[in-house]
Amino acid sequence: METEVTTTDQATGQEPQQESQSDSNVDYKALYLDEVNNSKKLRKRSQDAETKVTEFTTAQETNKVKQMKEQERFQELSEELQKKLDSTLPYKERWEAHETAQREKYLSKLPKADRDKMAGEKLETLEYITNMLPSEDSSSEAPKHAPGKSRNVGNDINKDWTSLKGKEGRENYEAYLTDIAKNRKL
Repeated sequence: METEVTTTDQATGQEPQQESQSDSNVDYKALYLDEVNNSKKLRKRSQDAETKVTEFTTAQETNKVKQMKEQERFQELSEELQKKLDSTLPYKERWEAHETAQREKYLSKLPKADRDKMAGEKLETLEYITNMLPSEDSSSEAPKHAPGKSRNVGNDINKDWTSLKGKEGRENYEAYLTDIAKNRKL
């Protein structure tokens, strides 16, 4: 790869002149591949550094525990572990309560005959099975067709259209005419 050449004429004080390369001489593919390889190297170094840090912190924890055991400071070790346990117990109790409530909710959607069989299944499995069941809304019957009757569209034709003004009056007048037309067809 060629580099740009600059010349300087210090005696005359002129600015440096540059000879520019033509773009046809530059191998962009090679430059791109170099950047990709460099990026891979940097990513690998970063991942290696992260693993070393995690290994170091876990090693420190284990060394601390070993030192406490060697120094027979079991009381301090026990207190430290108890603090960790106490901080996690409320979360465990909340999760168990949540899981029990969800399990009961899903089991209540199942037929009574299947509840005992499914009681030991995972929560995700119960959720999947209950989602596959037809919903209660879809099991309700559709309204039956009555020949000659139209459905209720919601037009309020009980208002006196002659006393209303503007858009509301026009809409009620149209509803009034529609109602008259329906009644004449019957």
